Amino acid sequence: MKATVKRTLAPRAVVLATAAAVALVGGAGAATAFAGDDGPAPQSSVQLSKGERGLGDTAKDRAQVQGDEVGQSQATAKALKAVAGTATSAELDSADRNGSLVWEVGVLGKDHKNHEVIVDAGNGKVLSQHADRDDDAAQGAAEAQALVKGAKVGHGKATAAALKAVPGTVVSYGLDDNDRNGSTVWEVDVLGKDHKSHDVTIDAASGKVLNQHIDQDDHNGQGDNDGDDD
Repeated sequence: MKATVKRTLAPRAVVLATAAAVALVGGAGAATAFAGDDGPAPQSSVQLSKGERGLGDTAKDRAQVQGDEVGQSQATAKALKAVAGTATSAELDSADRNGSLVWEVGVLGKDHKNHEVIVDAGNGKVLSQHADRDDDAAQGAAEAQALVKGAKVGHGKATAAALKAVPGTVVSYGLDDNDRNGSTVWEVDVLGKDHKSHDVTIDAASGKVLNQHIDQDDHNGQGDNDGDDD
């Protein structure tokens, strides 16, 4: 993503794509989750302007953090209340079409399915949640279970370790496997107090910081201003 997690979360990580069928949480309101390119976008209480949506990755991170009223820990707690299980990822993001600022939280449910829970970044309300039902859902859930089994350190301790290494604000985290040796790691994206995006890799077994670096993907946050929200 703006950092490594943010850009690799959707294709690589254990959480689901947002194009699955939507099941609204009872009493959560009329807003709907990301439902693919042709589906309705979520309506949160906070929106980014069109100009902010077109910023490069790091600059967009700054705009999103500035508009966010709900931190990753609160968003995760709300998601876990909606879907009992284990949090495997969270990302602060905005919808292409209306700029609604939300937290997308991935949860491996106690039903052994991957769920995505959309949380309003302005007021913490759960806008929607759905279980992964695509053709690869069973395989994705099995991979998620294997990763969760190998993670002795949860998202809370992992993000705390990342913030100790790089003071700032967590804009995403994700449970993943290490490309080098297959071990389980947490990939945490932090917008540092230096106003730069940092990728921090945490060993999910020990909580040790394995690696950290500044994201250079968008050339110091300038981007190409094409308006894409990837």
